[in-house]
Amino acid sequence: MRRTVAWSGILLGLLLWAWLPTTAVAQEQSRESAALDNTAAAWSFQFAGQAMPDYRADTLANGDVRPEGNKGFAQFRMVAPIKVAGLSVLPRLTLRYSQNRDGEWGISPTDLFALILPFDWGTGRAGFGPDIVIPGSSKVGSSEWSYGLAGAVIQRFFNDKMMVGLLVQQTWGQRDVYDLSQGVTTGEVETGANPMIINPFINYQLGKGWYIGTNDLQAQYSWEFGGWKVPIGARLGYVLVNPTNSWNFYVEYATDVATDDWPGAAAKSKFRVNASYSMPVG
Repeated sequence: MRRTVAWSGILLGLLLWAWLPTTAVAQEQSRESAALDNTAAAWSFQFAGQAMPDYRADTLANGDVRPEGNKGFAQFRMVAPIKVAGLSVLPRLTLRYSQNRDGEWGISPTDLFALILPFDWGTGRAGFGPDIVIPGSSKVGSSEWSYGLAGAVIQRFFNDKMMVGLLVQQTWGQRDVYDLSQGVTTGEVETGANPMIINPFINYQLGKGWYIGTNDLQAQYSWEFGGWKVPIGARLGYVLVNPTNSWNFYVEYATDVATDDWPGAAAKSKFRVNASYSMPVG
């Protein structure tokens, strides 16, 4: 576990360091760009729904067929910016109400992290902060508490037409011990690192409010098994900017690609619709 903690911290630090430019260039961010920016100082309320109608049924290295996962979820996310000691802090709360493969509904684990942004160089920002996962229903996810860190960095190009970013989350907590060779849980519980979530994204504005980008690319790496799950997909969106607020609407499609060392579910198709409302601060 100590090795996992060390490598997680090193990776978060290197990701932030690699993105920090050597010189700061002041540039006011456009409203269209800010509506797509998770590090912008704005109140934000997101409403999204995702369906996962089918899953990959490939055979794992142990001979078992990959299991199915949840059928879908409804998501609410809120960002409430505050100032602490002159720094921008963005607490972000993500709630999901999910349906499992048997058709039962329940509240998924709730993610809460506070992104502290000490770095701002005019065309981008970077920060980090604590991450807490609050347990939900065991029918649709983990029923254990988890604690960790999250780091984020974004960079804008071509007069705000393109935005590139990265969010990394790593938590630790109790989990069921899984026997990969047998394809079952052993009934024991251990404390260890949860899968690291690596979320890169790219958005490009097409003009008149329209944009294209990657889907919600929450790639996951399992420290326990050394396996990967990587979603690949695309998003088409529209930003409506008003004098005091903005809306971000999008649809997206993705498919999961998973290695044999990732024993969990991998969706063959994922469809998402989203509507986000934001109000800039200041």
